[in-house]
This record gives sequence, C-alpha cells and structure tokens, in this order.
Amino acid sequence: MLTITGLNKTYPNHKRGLKDVTLTFTPGVTAIIGPSGAGKTTLLRSINRLITPESGTVVLGDQEIRTANAKALRRVRRQIGMIFQDYNLIEELAAIDNVLHGCLGAKSWLAGILGRYTAAEQERALRLLSEVGLADFATQRCADLSGGQKQRVGIARALMQEPQVILCDEPIASLDPASTQAVMTLLTDLAKRGLMIIVNLHQVDIARDYADHIVGVNHGQIVFDGPTSALDEVALAKIYHKEAVVTDA
Repeated sequence: MLTITGLNKTYPNHKRGLKDVTLTFTPGVTAIIGPSGAGKTTLLRSINRLITPESGTVVLGDQEIRTANAKALRRVRRQIGMIFQDYNLIEELAAIDNVLHGCLGAKSWLAGILGRYTAAEQERALRLLSEVGLADFATQRCADLSGGQKQRVGIARALMQEPQVILCDEPIASLDPASTQAVMTLLTDLAKRGLMIIVNLHQVDIARDYADHIVGVNHGQIVFDGPTSALDEVALAKIYHKEAVVTDA
C-alpha cells in the first residue's frame, strides 16, 4: 500500500503545486486526471521524491519517503519504477542495454559505471523485452525504434527493478492510437499481477477505458477520488471547472 497524507508543495514563485493532498493507492491502475498545470506531475514526482514537498508524508510499506535519508531513499526507489512521456532512454544504446539500466539502483557505483551485469540480469532483461513484445529488437538502437516501442522498452526497464509501484507520467501523450492501446493494455496486465500502476493522463476516455480508480486534480487539490464507475459528468465538471451536462435517464 502507498499512502500520502497532508502533502503540500509550494514553488519559488509562490504557486501552490499541492494543497493538503491525502490519498491511498492499492494494486490496480489509478489514473490521475485534470487540466494542464493542475498538479498531476507534481503529485506523481513527489511519490519518488523527484520533487520534495515541504510537508506531509509519503509512505510505501513501512518507509516514509519524503524525509528518508539518501541511503533509505535509494533503497525505496528500487520499489518505484518510472515511465516518462519522453521515454528517457539513451537513444544510442540498444534496447537491452536500456533495460539493464533498471537494475543500476541495486548495484555499486563502480559496477554501474562499468556496466557490469550478471548473466542472470541479462537473461531477465531479454525475458522482459519478450514480455513487452520486443524480443526481436533487443540489440537494436533505441534511436531506431518507434515511439510505442520506446515506451515498451521503458516499461521493461521499470520492471527490471522488480517494483511494487510504477509511476507513468503521460506515457501515451506522443503515441498513435494503436501504440496507445498496446501500452495501456500492457499496464493493465501488469496491474493484474499485483502492481500499483499510477498514470497521469490528459485523455478522460482512456482513463475510463483502462483505469480501476480515478483521482481528479485541480489547482493542486484532490477534487475527485473514486472508482472509475463514479466518474460522471458532475465529477468531470468539478475536475475541469466546466458546467456539467446532465441528461435524463
């Protein structure tokens, strides 16, 4: 379980990124939706402390993340995979090399710098590439892959950590419809294995199609937190500050 309590973040320009955010995440797919600038990315990156809130708690298992020291933070980050909108791959390296980077957090500094991976780690990386449908692309440079393929390499890299949580920051923003479907289906399949998948989305229809739970954010505040089935027009109006369209049943 991942629990966030009373989380607050204010930027140097005095903009409130998060305002007393309290949430609980369990295995499954949770979509975070809201208008641009609402605080979705701030919330997501506060979970693994890529952004550090000034108050509140973020607890994964028994580890509090916001105040963790460097050693404890490195340990807990092994349990939190991250998938980025812009893929965050080393384009000139092969797909398998990028996937292997997912285990750097568990290696010594020297082993990481020298790229020393065990045979077991290399076998696992190949197996993960096969799981995401890229078995035939293991030695191909990421620069030569399509956007959907790159994102699947990113998913395999996150899985290399053997995480409890995978954070996805607009993972389908640059993808075509077919690649979007492939990536979202893969994420829902991972959730069925017991992972917590937390994904920022602009597309409400995609959130409705794939998420088990939805969190709506506006101006840094949680304005909706419930099952996908409860996301009606009234809830959407509250999230996006639009007039609700109510029709007779």
